[in-house]
Amino acid sequence: MALLSTTAIVLGGIRLGEADRLITFFTHHKGILKGVAKGARRMKSRFGASLEPFTHCTLIVFEKPGDKLARINQCDIIRPFQPLREDWNSIERASRMVDLVSQMAPEGEPNTDIFHLLLQGLEYLEEKKDPALSIMLFINRLIMYSGYQPHWESCQNCRQIFKSGNRQTLYFSASAGGALCAHCGSSAVTLIPMSHGTRAFLSASQKMDYAKAHRLRPSLDIQKQCEAIFKNTLAYITGKSEQRFTRKTVSAFQTPSG
Repeated sequence: MALLSTTAIVLGGIRLGEADRLITFFTHHKGILKGVAKGARRMKSRFGASLEPFTHCTLIVFEKPGDKLARINQCDIIRPFQPLREDWNSIERASRMVDLVSQMAPEGEPNTDIFHLLLQGLEYLEEKKDPALSIMLFINRLIMYSGYQPHWESCQNCRQIFKSGNRQTLYFSASAGGALCAHCGSSAVTLIPMSHGTRAFLSASQKMDYAKAHRLRPSLDIQKQCEAIFKNTLAYITGKSEQRFTRKTVSAFQTPSG
């Protein structure tokens, strides 16, 4: 039985038996990891609040070769992200982030870029500076860190370089790997229309530091086009229906009331 010590973020959990819980973590050293916390649902559990969703923690687990579930030995809180569990809007937004990571990150495969991105994303949500923009930037980077990086600077068919000031409608194609010019997009299928402003926003926000990218102020039209592009891209990468990424995961751009 091997001992693993790593920092982790709690993605969620379910009841198991009479007193245990099955917890899903996104770990720094091993990506998604599932483990059983014995007695976690008892009143005087030694785990306390460390297994609550979104918690950043230090995790110690025992792993047995051949077993899919680890045994959680110890979990200590680094940052609880308690404010994210105190109102429905924050719960909904943070849940979108962890749900996306669960969908995009393979189990048992580390991805430190995604780990740090999720941690940063939760930090910005907790600060509540611009939650809608934070989620847009998070999704754009998550797609890139998952190994699929759309190209925005030139047409992916004819290789024409896009110039600023051009007002022709462009198109996005997940299967083509990025943007298409008006001519190449006119005869293709399953395309998402987009403006040059949307293309410029997506390109710039991928290259900028995550913190500096929060200075961007995309228009409502750009937000709507990004929503459609993200939904299409996530469905293409995962092979799941676009409906899986409608409202629940992607539509954080429309700030909930309250």
